[in-house]
Amino acid sequence: MSVQVSTRIDETTKQQLDEICGFIGISPSNALSMFIKGVINHNGIPFNPVMPPEKVPKLPFSRGCMKGKMWMADDFDAPPEDFREYME
Repeated sequence: MSVQVSTRIDETTKQQLDEICGFIGISPSNALSMFIKGVINHNGIPFNPVMPPEKVPKLPFSRGCMKGKMWMADDFDAPPEDFREYME
């Protein structure tokens, strides 16, 4: 037995979905079914959702971040000591 799942998206998004699905030869319904199966198989979203770089808020650098595991090099262009042998 199958059930119907519905969602609302704006017209531009629907047109883009139709175009991309048509290009790769599947229906939007098949694409959504594949996504749902991917969520089930991965026990979560099957990709890493990230914000576009231009939308990421600029946060001030805090010296306390990463609990001392992160540091700023004096010469930003110089390779870190751990990688120097691979760079020469």
